[in-house]
Formats: sequence, C-alpha cells, structure tokens
Amino acid sequence: MKREKKLQNQLWKERMPLIASFFLPFFILTVICILHDVYPFGEQCILHIDMYHQYCPFFTELMDKIKHGGSMFYSWNIGLGADFISLYAYYLASPLNWLLLLCPQNHVIEFMTLLVILKISLAGLFFGYYLKEHFEKNHAAISIFATAYALCGFSAAYAWDIMWLDCMMLAPLVVLGLEQLIKEKKVLLYYISLSLCIISNYYIAIMVCIFQVIWFVITWLENKETGIGAWIRFAIYSLLAGGTGAILIIPEAITLGASGSQNISFPDTMEWYFNIIAELGRHSVMTEPYTGKDHWPNIYCGVFVLLLFVLYLFNREISWKKKLSRGLLAAFFVISFSNNILDFIWHGMHFPDSLPGRQTFLYAFLMLAVSYEAFLHFKGTRFLDVIAAGVASVGLMAVSYHFSDGTILGESAATATYVFLGSYIVVLLIYFYAEECILEDVVKKIGKIKKATREELKKIMLSFGCAAMLLELFFNYNVTGFDTTSRTAYVKSMDDYHAVLAEAENQAQDKGILFYRTEELERKTKNDAALYGYRSATQFSSLMNLDVSHFYQAVGMEGGKNFYCVNGATPLLSAMMSLRYVIADNAMEANPIRTLVAESGNTYLYENKYVLPLGFMMDEDVIDAWDYSDLDEIEAQNRLAELLGADEPMLTEIPSESVVGESTIDVQEDAYIFATYESTTVDSMTEEISDGRTKSFTKVSHGYTLDLGYCTAGTQVRIKNSNEERVNITAYALNLDAADTAYQTLNEQTMEMTSFSDTKITGTIDVKKEGRLIFAVADDAGWKLYVDGEQTDPEVFGEAFISTYLTEGTHTVELRYRTPGFMVGAGVSLACILIVILIAWIKRHH
Repeated sequence: MKREKKLQNQLWKERMPLIASFFLPFFILTVICILHDVYPFGEQCILHIDMYHQYCPFFTELMDKIKHGGSMFYSWNIGLGADFISLYAYYLASPLNWLLLLCPQNHVIEFMTLLVILKISLAGLFFGYYLKEHFEKNHAAISIFATAYALCGFSAAYAWDIMWLDCMMLAPLVVLGLEQLIKEKKVLLYYISLSLCIISNYYIAIMVCIFQVIWFVITWLENKETGIGAWIRFAIYSLLAGGTGAILIIPEAITLGASGSQNISFPDTMEWYFNIIAELGRHSVMTEPYTGKDHWPNIYCGVFVLLLFVLYLFNREISWKKKLSRGLLAAFFVISFSNNILDFIWHGMHFPDSLPGRQTFLYAFLMLAVSYEAFLHFKGTRFLDVIAAGVASVGLMAVSYHFSDGTILGESAATATYVFLGSYIVVLLIYFYAEECILEDVVKKIGKIKKATREELKKIMLSFGCAAMLLELFFNYNVTGFDTTSRTAYVKSMDDYHAVLAEAENQAQDKGILFYRTEELERKTKNDAALYGYRSATQFSSLMNLDVSHFYQAVGMEGGKNFYCVNGATPLLSAMMSLRYVIADNAMEANPIRTLVAESGNTYLYENKYVLPLGFMMDEDVIDAWDYSDLDEIEAQNRLAELLGADEPMLTEIPSESVVGESTIDVQEDAYIFATYESTTVDSMTEEISDGRTKSFTKVSHGYTLDLGYCTAGTQVRIKNSNEERVNITAYALNLDAADTAYQTLNEQTMEMTSFSDTKITGTIDVKKEGRLIFAVADDAGWKLYVDGEQTDPEVFGEAFISTYLTEGTHTVELRYRTPGFMVGAGVSLACILIVILIAWIKRHH
C-alpha cells in the first residue's frame, strides 16, 4: 500500500509541471477577469475590436446553423449574402468552436471568453510539453516559462482576435513534431498539429510554416546524421498537411480573390519602420499593446528574458553553434519587425492593415526556449556573467527608452521594468554568489531558518525569482490584456430585436412573402444581421465582395476594403436591395416612406413603402445609359430616376449653412432630407432635430450620404461633428413623386418567388417587355443560374449583381449555390488523409 501510494505521489510530482503550465495562466486570467468586472463577476465583457464587430456575430450565426439547421455553404444573414464555407475557414475553423453545441443561446459572449482563456491556457500547456520533451527534463520551472509564453505580448495584444490563438496554441506541438520527424523519424505529431494549424487559421499558419522551414534547417544542421531522409520526410508531410487543409483553403482562396485582399504588390524599395534599438524597448513590462499602423511589434515575453538571453550567450555549457544559430534567428526576428520587405513576406505577401507583428508569438517561443535552456545550464554561468548580463540588459533598456517615442513606451513601463530587472539581478547575484562561495552562516534568519546552507539559499533565491516572474506576468497582463466593454450595452436590446423581428416574420408569412431584408437606422456593428438573426444588406468581413462595395460607394452608400453598408440609401436604392423593414430606437420615424408596424421596449419596427422582390426587370436601354461611374452620388441617383421615367430630379438641393463645429438646415417645406459633405477626417457626427430626435453617424470619414430623416416645415436640423471642425455639407430634399415614378417602373415586372432556401431560389416572371432581370444578389462565383430549366451564363449589373436578359413571355428562373472549389478541396484533403493512413499501415506491417 505504501509502495503504491509512493508511486502515485511520484506520478503526481512528474505531472505537476505540465498541470501547472495549464492552470497557472488559467488562474491568472480568471483573476484578471474578476478584477476587470467581466461577467458574471460584473457587467463588463472582453469584446474588443473585431471580437466586438465580427466574431460575436459570426459565432452567433455558426451556433444557429449547427443547432437549428441551415446550409454551411451560404448565409443570407451576412451582407447581401455570403459564402459561409470561406467565412468559416477565415474566422471560425477552430475545432474548439464546435463546443458551441453546449452553449446557451444568450451566452455566446461568455463562450468566447472561456474559449480565449482555454486557448491561452492550452498554449501554456503545449509550450510546457515542448520544453519537457525537447530538453528531456521535467523541471518545476517549466510552468513559469510556459506561463510566460501563454501571457506574452502577442496574447495581450491579440487575445480578442480569437481565430489567431489556435496557431499560437499549436505552434509548440508543430515544432516538437518537426524535431521528432528529424531525430526519431516520427511523423504523426508534426502532420496532425500542422494540419490543425492550417485548418484553424491559414493566415497565421503561413508564419508558422515560415518558422518551420528555418527551424528545420537549424535542427537538421545539428543532426546531420539523419541524412537526406529528414528532408524527404519534411517535404512530404508538410505537403500532406497543407493538402489536408485544402477543403477550406481552396474555397477561401477563391473567395479572397474577389475581396479587398486580392492584390499582391511586392515592395519596390527597402524601408525601415523604426530604430531597432527603440524596438527592443517593447520588451518592457507594462508596454501598451500596439495595434496601429506604425508597425511596432508586441514582443514582450517577460523582462527576465533579457537577462537569461544574455546569460545563454555567455554560458559555458552550451555549444557556440547553438548560440550562434539561435542568436542569429533572434536577430532575424528583430530585423523582420522593422524591415518592410521581411515584414511583407512574414505576413503572407501582404502588408498588415494595422495589427502589426503577427508572428511575435514565434519570437516569444524562441526567446523563452533559449531562456529556459540558460536556466537549465546555470552551472555553466559564473558570478561575473550575471554582472555583465545585468549591465547589458539595464543598459539596453536605458538606450531603448532614450530612442523611444513616449507614446510607444511610457515612463511607468520604464520604471516597472527597472524594478523587475533589478530584482532579478539581485536574486541571480545572491544565487551565484552562493554557488561559488562556501557559506555556513550567510542568512541569520529567514522565516524559521536559523542557518542557511549554500543549497538552501540557492533554493530560496530560485523561489523568490520564480515568484517575481509570476508576479511580473500577472502584473503585465492585468495592465495590458483583456480590454473590456459594457456587456449590458451590447445585449440590452437583444430580446426587443428578437421580438420585433419575429413580428416581421409573422407579417411576411401572412402576406406570402418568402424573402425580404431588414436594416437599422443606427447599428451596433455592421454584422448586426448575424448577431440578431435577420437578412440585411450590410457587412464587415475580409471576405466580402469588393465589387458590391464599389457599387455602394458610387451611389452614395458606405463602402470600403472590407465592408459595405446601406448608410445613405435613398428609398429607390433601398427598394432595389429588397429592404422591407427598418429598425429604429425611437417612435418618431413614421413618415410618407415608412410606417410603424411593431414595437418592443425602445425598439421599433417600420415597414418601407417602397420595396422590390429579390428579382426585378430593368430596360436594357436604361442600363446602357446609366453610366454612374462618371457622376457623383447625387447625380448618379437622379440620372437613374430620370431614366426610369421621373420628370424631375429625385434629389433637389436645399439651403444649408456650415460653420466651425456644426452645420444647420432650416427646413422650409415638409421633406425627407439627405446630405453630402466634403472629404473629411472627422470620424463621427451627431444630428439634432428641433422636434427632439437625435441620430449618430459613425465612420463619417468613409464618405457616405447622410440620411437625416423626414422633417416638417419649420424644423431646424443641426449636424455637429466630433472634431469641432468646419465640414461643409450640401443638403437635398427627396422628391417623393420622382422616387415613386422610378419605383413603379421597376415594380411593373418583378419575379414571384416560389421557393427559397440558403442555397436555392426559384421563381417565375411574366415579362411584358424584354429586358434585364436583376437580382439583388452579389455576383459570387458559386451561383449558377437556370432560365426555363437551362443553365445560363449570368450577366452582371452594376459590376456587382447577378442579372440575365429575358425575352417577352413567362419564364421560370432558378439560382443554385455551391461553394466554389469545395469539392476539389474535399477531394484533395481526403486523398492526403488516405495517403497518411496508407503510409502508417505500410510502416506498421513491414
């Protein structure tokens, strides 16, 4: 019994470093959530940047599909419609995301919070496992270095970018698998971990693959006896891992080809972003995470790394070849963060649009692995080495601070860094003094210890040092990680939205309407449709169709590289997008173009007077004559209305006045008012109407038409800007007769939808005058068009929408969708998996 208990204790002791590698970061992050009032410990949540605007809506859409059904190929709740396989591959492919099956409907935010904590903690566990296997020593200090990897600067800056964390988490396993492939001819860990890395997020996986090539060369040169076989294994299983991810990579690549990420332009000249010495100051504790466009990398991975890295270079037990290769690799990383060409290559032949240094977790991996090796070989370090390392690290920080911009590295960060560096230097000096001197009574009284031997003092110093390291990591992440926002504000209207949307669905069913879209006057995000579960004409995604964005911008709506939005849509444009309902936060939006049909709390649902089905006819002569690209946004819409039969301009200029800080419109006649403005850097404007209504306009610098709403004669409209600058506006009144005439022309011949699903639309249309049938559906590569049962090559309207020419008579039309490249990718993935299984079977039986 005693022997069995002893074995259990021994087994527990062996497992403790790895258990602690997971639970130390888990515990630290949980405590930080409590301190930051994160729900359920307060009313905050960690939704930040894209986690707020993209991941939460997309996670909600994924959960809806896997819980309630719906095609994984396409989603109508993202913009005008979006390929869901490619969106899944880009944002949602982590296998851990399928735990959404266990998540309650109203707790997606908490699921994501737990997922972030879990991934970061697993990163610590996997790095700890790497250290244990690579150095073949199960030291308790593994957990400290593993926690440093989990809580490094990359994690603090980009924890909200939940799709990137998988590659950070898996990278240590990929590196360990690579080393096993070279040294032991074991290939499964490398193949499986790299495949998961590529599937989870192809983009960050590019950086992991670049690192693997470099690490392979270094490892092979240190193990040349493995011969050419190692190169062959590396090539074969790297290709097989890449091929295994083809089921997602190929569709994603096709979709990205039509997005704002389609162009690759290699830099013409070499540039340096900043002083490299100043860059090294980013190692400091409490360094503010940088996510802007000036390329400063988030390289923090513990101040103690500065000391240990220098001690590694001085260490007498470590071969100069290892020190040279790892020292050069560290220097290569540092240079890469500052050099535009290397930065371009590391980021997959693209310059990052803000969020710089996305490979910094690999730099942290290298620095911490080297530091742990220096720790394991303390016997190769001398007292004078510590003094030299202390002088070098403090001196480096002092010089870095001298060259650093105060906004990049503040005084508080410098002070905290000196405090921790000083503490580590003192601990190491005492440790190595004890190592080199014979002490009988160095310490008079430490706790219950009356007399300290040399080994006892060393253990005490190690304990102090490890405690200080954990304190530093906790202190840094508490200050720099987990930015929060109000959870209450994010979810407060959720139930009300669902209530009015349910009413809209009931009304549509009563009228036999199979498809319609809904929009908001003011939205929380550009992906609210996915968040609340409705179809819209707005989205923010790196995979969105860029041609749609260009069309939106040409006619005065909001568009950019990775978003398009119906902000600024006139009733004619709204009708063409099949927008039937509008959600507002006030009961004063009923007017000649919309009526109030439902309400819940402070959420109100309005039905538009002008709305077209998903398919409508337009005369070919109108399409040929409407050259909107040569006109400004107002002229473009007036010209379209004129071509559709309007006798007067649809939008007519009315008087307005602009001064510093605000613009004013004194409304002379009842009218629905829009406004344009000069190009500006102002980010937000606020509309105040004398009847008590207010409205906020965000991202005004994008340059879209302002929808100021319906105003009666005698009303004053004031538009204030956030920068107290003069922004000259031009106001326009909507001519309802002109809008009605244009709408009626389009409404004369429309498609009657007979069936609708995520991937198939059928309908009939009675064409009285031949022309073009236009669908309010983006011309994505996966759509196939059938007219009267025959597949037809579609034409394009506005360079963005599916259309087809129809002759007089009754026609059946059908649209079918299948993710382009999916079947080819699935075939490649299946073939690669079968090849790996076949090779494993042959090896086992021969």
